[in-house]
Amino acid sequence: MSANLNNSLEVKMKNYRPLPGDAAWWMFLGAEFVTLCIFFVLYAIMRANNLEAFQQSQAQLNPTPAFINALILITSGYFAARGVHAMQSQQNRQCSRWFSAAAILGIAFLIIKSWEYWLKLEQGIFLSTSTFYFFYFFLTGFHYLHVWLGVGFLILMAVRTRKSSHPTTHRNVESCAAFWHMLDLVWVVLFPLLYLL
Repeated sequence: MSANLNNSLEVKMKNYRPLPGDAAWWMFLGAEFVTLCIFFVLYAIMRANNLEAFQQSQAQLNPTPAFINALILITSGYFAARGVHAMQSQQNRQCSRWFSAAAILGIAFLIIKSWEYWLKLEQGIFLSTSTFYFFYFFLTGFHYLHVWLGVGFLILMAVRTRKSSHPTTHRNVESCAAFWHMLDLVWVVLFPLLYLL
């Protein structure tokens, strides 16, 4: 029986594949995601208690740029995934190109979101305008700042992968892509939550 148990454990260990990237990075991502989830729940509670006011404020938002941004981030996430695959296949230059393309789309997202913020500020709409707009600016602003950070990481990885194939670079590429995918996921939740529901 002991031999069977040992054989079973050996098979499981051979098939075991750890999470890509760095474990500390996953802890950071988890903490960020939990923080956002807490605010999503608070938003849902506040919205349920003041539905009409939330819907009136929400009606002032234009969902088209937000939808375009969703498509941009999803496409950018695909490019980052292709970059990871290229790195795993020892194709450093391809990885660098995919990460550069992902960063360019990230910059496009930031331009569109900055324009959307500017329009709201021009209309006299601020964080203090209403409870809805507090959540709108806080949640999208939190995400916006993380996209800036993510674009910086993508550019850094694009530069590093062009120059190095060190195992640390592999781990960093995977960590960067995981962070970027978290930003995709958060926007996929934010878009319907703030613009459509």
